Amino acid sequence: MNGILLVAKERGMTSHDVVHLVRKRFAEQRVGHAGTLDPIASGLLVLFLGRATKFVKYFMDHDKTYEAEITVGIATDTDDATGTITASLACDGLDPAVIDAALGRFVGASLQQPPAYAAIKVAGHKLYEYARKNMPIPDVAPRGIEIYRLERTSAPIATDGQCRFTFRAAVSKGTYIRSLCRDLGTDLGYPATMSALRRVASGAFSIEDAMSLSDLETGEIRLLDPLLVLRFPRVILDAGQEFKAKNGAFLPLSVFPGTEDAIVLDHEGRPLAVYEYDAVKKVMRLSVML
Repeated sequence: MNGILLVAKERGMTSHDVVHLVRKRFAEQRVGHAGTLDPIASGLLVLFLGRATKFVKYFMDHDKTYEAEITVGIATDTDDATGTITASLACDGLDPAVIDAALGRFVGASLQQPPAYAAIKVAGHKLYEYARKNMPIPDVAPRGIEIYRLERTSAPIATDGQCRFTFRAAVSKGTYIRSLCRDLGTDLGYPATMSALRRVASGAFSIEDAMSLSDLETGEIRLLDPLLVLRFPRVILDAGQEFKAKNGAFLPLSVFPGTEDAIVLDHEGRPLAVYEYDAVKKVMRLSVML
């Protein structure tokens, strides 16, 4: 089994749970991913099986789109509903126009403070490992992110001193929706936390094309060819260049249409490898052997 597999993760499962199921289902230990989801989150997981794991690096920086629910009126130590409440302030209702104006202020490039319970490594340990052991959490500098689109998708509903509404966010790699909910609450004048999250897109991949876990057990498996998804330029090599490529040698820049990554083909049009630009040597070098 070689290719990209789109899976719809269910809430409550870890991403590793899904990877384990896929490994067992296909008797394939080589399973990679282009970004995990927390147990509280559901939605799209992009998995790579077999030889396709070589291509994971090309998909890690893709933009993501999420659908989220925010609960205004409480804050938690994890910035989501799985954590312990650390602050509260009764919220008996929010004006939709005020919410929309606040959402608009977050669109664009900015610096975002990651949540304390994050997988960011400091001194060899992840932040959430410090938090779970009640150890002082190291300071982490805010990180550059970009929010491309941010829109409310439901009316705010107030119940028992808390106000909830949903929104849709298209964001760059590294954006924490938990942190966005926390900061959005601050902008509105309340503590806030993320109460639900669903990833609906990652790069060109959509949740609409993902298989459910039951489909994996009983349905016809749909694997995508990473070479077709990448849409890199294709270059047919002559005999001498083909010999070099098969042995992982450098190729002159003149063979390629530019400095972008490209797929090199043998004289019969069969893919051999992916080549990338070496800015130091001013040549194209092997990136992935196919």
